[in-house]
Amino acid sequence: MGYKNVCTNCRISLSEGTNYELFNTNKTCPICKGKMYFVNEKFKAPKKSNDKEWKIIEYLLLSGYDFRNPIYGAEKYMYFEFPKNLQEAKAFVREMRKL
Repeated sequence: MGYKNVCTNCRISLSEGTNYELFNTNKTCPICKGKMYFVNEKFKAPKKSNDKEWKIIEYLLLSGYDFRNPIYGAEKYMYFEFPKNLQEAKAFVREMRKL
């Protein structure tokens, strides 16, 4: 558990621990040397073979979503269902940008 760096090219997720002060948010993938995306601990990587979910994850990451729940007030969280396809992902990103 903890924050992660994700490579959508290699379909890997590397745990970075829980100390935010030690995080390197500009990591490159150790396999392909491509960009890794820094994400919240709520992120759970799908199986490497799940093309559909990885395409959704890539779209969300490229749109700036980092898998955090937007916070309302001091202790209220918004819960949502993860998009099941790219059309839902696009609507999801539009809604997240309104918050």
